[in-house]
Amino acid sequence: MKFRRLDVRFFRSFNYDYELKSRIKNQPAPWEDVDPAWYPFVRIPLDPEITAIVGANESGKSQLLTAIKAALTGNPIDRSDFCRYSELYSVKTNELRLPEFGCTFELDPAENRAGINALEGATEFSFYRPGAGDPFLLVNGEKTPLGADELERLEAALPSYHELRTDLAIPNSVSIAELAGQPHRQLHLRKTRTDILEQLGSLVPLTAEAAGAAVLPALTEGTDPASVEAEVKRKAEFELARQLLIDAAGIDRRAFTELQEAIRSGREGQVEAIIGAMNSAIKENLNVQRWWSQDRDFELLVEAREHELAFTILDRTGSKYSFGERSQGLRFFLSYFVQLTAHRLTNGKPDILLLDEPDAFLSSVGQQDLLRVLHDYALPEDDGQQSQVVYVTHSPFLIDKNAPHRIRVLDKGSEDEGTRVVRDAANNRYEPLRSSIGTNLAETTFIGGKNLFVEGPGDQILLAGISADIAKREQSTSGVLDLNEVTVVACGGADSIPYMAYLARGRDVIKPPCVALLDGDKSGLIAENVLRRGEARRKRVLRDEYIIRLDTWAAQSGLKVDDGVGVLEIEDLLPIDIAHRAALNYLARFEDLQDQDTESFTAEEIRKNLLETGGRLWDAVEKAYTSAFPEEHIEKAGLAREVILLLAVSPNVQGAKELRGRFAALLGFLAERLDDASAEEDRNRSDDRMKRAVNNFLRNHPQGMRKHEAKKLMRELESALDASPVGDAIRPQLSSIARDFELGDLSTNNVPRFDSFREAIKALSSSERILYQDDATTDPASSVIQATPVEAPAPSRKKK
Repeated sequence: MKFRRLDVRFFRSFNYDYELKSRIKNQPAPWEDVDPAWYPFVRIPLDPEITAIVGANESGKSQLLTAIKAALTGNPIDRSDFCRYSELYSVKTNELRLPEFGCTFELDPAENRAGINALEGATEFSFYRPGAGDPFLLVNGEKTPLGADELERLEAALPSYHELRTDLAIPNSVSIAELAGQPHRQLHLRKTRTDILEQLGSLVPLTAEAAGAAVLPALTEGTDPASVEAEVKRKAEFELARQLLIDAAGIDRRAFTELQEAIRSGREGQVEAIIGAMNSAIKENLNVQRWWSQDRDFELLVEAREHELAFTILDRTGSKYSFGERSQGLRFFLSYFVQLTAHRLTNGKPDILLLDEPDAFLSSVGQQDLLRVLHDYALPEDDGQQSQVVYVTHSPFLIDKNAPHRIRVLDKGSEDEGTRVVRDAANNRYEPLRSSIGTNLAETTFIGGKNLFVEGPGDQILLAGISADIAKREQSTSGVLDLNEVTVVACGGADSIPYMAYLARGRDVIKPPCVALLDGDKSGLIAENVLRRGEARRKRVLRDEYIIRLDTWAAQSGLKVDDGVGVLEIEDLLPIDIAHRAALNYLARFEDLQDQDTESFTAEEIRKNLLETGGRLWDAVEKAYTSAFPEEHIEKAGLAREVILLLAVSPNVQGAKELRGRFAALLGFLAERLDDASAEEDRNRSDDRMKRAVNNFLRNHPQGMRKHEAKKLMRELESALDASPVGDAIRPQLSSIARDFELGDLSTNNVPRFDSFREAIKALSSSERILYQDDATTDPASSVIQATPVEAPAPSRKKK
């Protein structure tokens, strides 16, 4: 059973749907309440898998989550939640109303109908809670009241919801005794024990009466509000730790009793064995490393510390940290991951997962990791139960760019209009989504790990839009661009691509993988030549295999396009029928088609124009368009946008199959090239010979070094430098170090002033980064421009 739509009215900021009511042709359905007037429900369609709710502050995002709970369970439906600015808000007799909710569900043929006759044979139904009125079903437009027994059976059959705690992090440590099932005591807390010992140690003289006065208050739980709140938080954190260790990692509760007894008896070997087995269980059953991309080598460990089990992190450097020493991001990511894992293991049926702003403590990369976890919860790889996910966010990094159809934008209308649903947010190039979260998702440059440079916005729209369309149909990003990892960068023309590539890769040590897609026209050929000869100070920023010219690719791939079309630019991949229909839709955005002579603008006319335009589809479309509509103008980006909208509205329109097939071939090729570029960068970073040599030196020679070993080190560093401006800049530094520390003078064995020598060698590992950073603050042209003499000021004239 899938929750497909939420209907809500008169609930908090949700008043009613003004837009639906204001359209003259819209009329209430026979079952709708029209007393005292028609107030349509605000309808929020939900994706069967994942729904992202975004919007500005106070737009009603979090209230929507509460409305989902009310629709499913009937709680909360309270008079205090009635929309305060609704014209139906009243305190008069017989005019007191309650908020109203409805939900629409999609049924599988074999699904449980809860023994309700009205649902037999139904594939979809709606269920309404009309405030103080009796609940009812709506099946095929027919309204069926529900008795108390039927309502109880229906509610039991509806999906349940699970609310993720987004304000709860993994604790630093937990009591071993409490994990073993013993009641919580204040002495279980390390802070309590430490405070008691400090107070007892300060007592002079140490008497029974003084000791009791010092110890008893510490053993008693406080009843003040702050203490009560702290205890509630501690219980929640303990439950989260219990879920991690027992539910998710599968550790038997009795193991904590054994650990407690081993610690008490001083059997250190047994303690280490138990802890080692627990860590193995955590690693085997949670596999957090798969999802936390910021450090694939990190390990979540537990350590026995007195009476506590402490959580620690072993990172890729081999260093251990307590949770208090790491960023909040990892703690909260682990919290979300553990909650989901434990719930999935203990929950018996598909449900609806609700999250309210889980991005608060996570970095942009951490949010992308969480997005993958949520996707696996909704569509598990192991063919497990498929649940729905509904989450509220302000962050662009928690928006799945491969699935814009999952976005729901809420907006607060003016005056008493209340919360409304922006119905075309994703289709309108993410507006007004940009104003809601402060960025434009499709055009945020260099935030991705991989970048695809294209010439213009039309290329960007077609590649991103058709990639998302194919991913939606195939339920996978395999073979297309993963838009959560790849940023499609519109450079504003072919001549700008070399410089944009240089900005991305030529000015820093960490170089993101990049691929350039160029047209096969004259400007594309010029840009290709610039990239191939490497104008950025004799240094190539892109290798040949990452410079893709569209015409070359099309010829090598054997791609079939419409007769008369030769592939030079991305529009040439469009089927003529699609391009014709999209162009008409573009015109319809500005003019009434009934007032235009559309019969003179035909697909056949476009085909005829191909002979005059050298096989250029865009030129043929533009020529036919301006000929048929002399006062109109069409843009590439506008045509591209209409193509994407057409696929969304009419997925099987004539030419759609050919369109997807052609772009799937190109997208798959580009995705492979981007993967290759990414793998190459990973190898380059792991093969950084200079950094490895410096790190080995620092590790192996903490106190001193023989001069002959130092000379060997200098040769190793010299061989690590390539023929580049950076290498040319570092070589003199090596010579200077050898001279300053007298490495050629073998009359003494050891390197003098070794601490300074270590610092000089250590600084070499940062030289490349510093050089690039300094380069961004220089004015290179100043060396070739002669300074213009400053004219002397004219002599002042004294008044006579």
